[in-house]
Amino acid sequence: MAGKSKRHFVALAFPSGEDGGVELRNLYFKGCIGPKDITVIRGKHDKPEEFHVFEGWPDFVSAVADQQDWQFNGDAYVLNSLSLLDRPTPYIQGYGYKRAYTWMDNDTAGYAAQKVLGDFFKSQGGLVHYPMNDRYLPHKDVNAARIHKLTLEG
Repeated sequence: MAGKSKRHFVALAFPSGEDGGVELRNLYFKGCIGPKDITVIRGKHDKPEEFHVFEGWPDFVSAVADQQDWQFNGDAYVLNSLSLLDRPTPYIQGYGYKRAYTWMDNDTAGYAAQKVLGDFFKSQGGLVHYPMNDRYLPHKDVNAARIHKLTLEG
């Protein structure tokens, strides 16, 4: 991408919603071009019994990288911002999911988001909540844990 300065910038990009928004990230920049929204990624099965909620797309990419075929059985909802915490609820409400996996950061905001989601899940009869935070402790998030693991292996 080149701006008025005629310099080129390189960043990883991830779709943000269905209205053309794109999350961008590199060592120096973290932001969004276009409308910011959640990203919905359907799983392997047409009517899955489970879904995953991620705080950010690097966490989703890190978690799915551990899957043998790079796809979850169930659906995934990437928030792209905790300010969008309520956006997945229309997709989840009354859908018939049985298991909810949350992959929030191990910090105050992440724990608060996990509680809000957990309270909503309780209102969805038969939906069991599985917070995944312990899986990547002592790291802040899934991505940090994966980077640490890859550093040790490399």
